[in-house]
Amino acid sequence: MKQVSEITNQFETTYEGKPWYGSSITKILSDVTEKVALWKPTENAHSIAQLVWHMTYWRQALIKKLEADLEYKASMESEDNWSSPEKIRSVGWNTILEQFHESQQKLVDLLKKQDDSLLEKTYYKEVTYREIITGILQHDIYHLGQIAYVKSIYKLDA
Repeated sequence: MKQVSEITNQFETTYEGKPWYGSSITKILSDVTEKVALWKPTENAHSIAQLVWHMTYWRQALIKKLEADLEYKASMESEDNWSSPEKIRSVGWNTILEQFHESQQKLVDLLKKQDDSLLEKTYYKEVTYREIITGILQHDIYHLGQIAYVKSIYKLDA
């Protein structure tokens, strides 16, 4: 099996399969209502909706590069990296979920068209596609843990 195919399979498993570490993204998000998605455990914490927005933002950066959009630049300083609660509310939870779902479909479709040579190519400066692709997968799993935790706190607080 090609390396890029194995990585693509990990994205699919993490998203809607049965990952070894627990529940998939779709399983964890399946019962999250807009009220739960917008709730923040503390003023300085992120809501589930903000976390999903943030995950989508970094996936979009990779998608744009894979689509050969060399003008697109993601930035830690971008307002869209961690969007404000007001913007998140105005966009709405269902739209945020749909955008995340679309990012999954695009990312998997684009990765399936690649071969292993992509992994050693430069993504940005000294970062390879292998590093950014596996980094985004790790980033998704990291934030998935936060989402599951925020859900559990909400249930205790409710």
